[in-house]
Amino acid sequence: MADGTSSQSETANRQSEMPSEAPSAARAWCVLVVQSFQRHWRVRQMGWVSLALLGVVVFWVALVTQRGGWDLPDQRARRSFGTYRQEAERLRPDSRYDAAAGGPNEKLLRPHEIPNPFNPTEDALRSLVLSVPRAVMNSEKFLHDWGFMTYSRWVVHLVFFGFVLPLFTLSYASGAFGTDRESRSLVWLMTRPIPRSAIYLAKFVGTLPWCLAFGLGGFAAVCLAGGPLGREALARYWPAAAAATVAFASVFHLVGAIFRRPVVVGLIYVFFFEAVVAALPGSLKLLSLTFYARSLMYNEAAAAGYPVDMLPAMAAAVSSATAWWVLAAAAVGINLAGMWLFARSEYRDDV
Repeated sequence: MADGTSSQSETANRQSEMPSEAPSAARAWCVLVVQSFQRHWRVRQMGWVSLALLGVVVFWVALVTQRGGWDLPDQRARRSFGTYRQEAERLRPDSRYDAAAGGPNEKLLRPHEIPNPFNPTEDALRSLVLSVPRAVMNSEKFLHDWGFMTYSRWVVHLVFFGFVLPLFTLSYASGAFGTDRESRSLVWLMTRPIPRSAIYLAKFVGTLPWCLAFGLGGFAAVCLAGGPLGREALARYWPAAAAATVAFASVFHLVGAIFRRPVVVGLIYVFFFEAVVAALPGSLKLLSLTFYARSLMYNEAAAAGYPVDMLPAMAAAVSSATAWWVLAAAAVGINLAGMWLFARSEYRDDV
């Protein structure tokens, strides 16, 4: 009995000597961030749809790149039966003289292209003007600038920033609270000894790495499929893609916290607000996040000396400093508004 009593007393003394760790709100918040990050390992249905869309875009970009679709010489010339390269070769003086002498291109000669050797001055001026297309086809800088801006307009501006990036961000940012709604664990989450605003922020911090990984990863995949032009676009435009990803993640995280069907609301926002408002003239486009991301790209291309007039929809782009401030303020402001709304809303398990 004495031995048992002494062992119990020693155990009690040892436990009393051990420092007791008080519950830490900061540790609980970090655990919630990690749990939110881990839950996104399971790709939901919207994620698969976004990946399928990305695969289609990458395949299309790779196919067009292989066929030289971004290069001006291989494009179909207007009011002609061939490409710009073929049209430039057809307008050379020797080609026009051969055609006038009964060559294969005789039927393609227009009245102002017919040689007039009996009027040397007129014929020389005509040959000089008609030789401009071939001189353009031999300018490496012009062809490179034209191809880069064509790729930037169709692939980066319209396809990726208009559809792929918002859908990727929507699929993950809206699932931060959407998963809790589906599993009916949202009310249980509220019982944790953490302020609701901190729960909202923890969910966003745990989801943001996935949004950046898939947003920038998808942008890299699309650009790498575009060959040298795509790699240059990746090097110049990735900061704009990162800023747009953070801003879109803030919007769709708020949508997921407020609405019970966040995917439906997010799709309406992407296809009926961002896609339409960003393309409207006037000051209404200033409400679009896509407009500011495209302004960053527009200014980057202009600083590099590219012909940005090939992007007519971005003629009213704001400065890079303004675009950065607006995107940063939008991300911070939307998260603060979401924290305030989430802390004052009622949630139930029934969905």
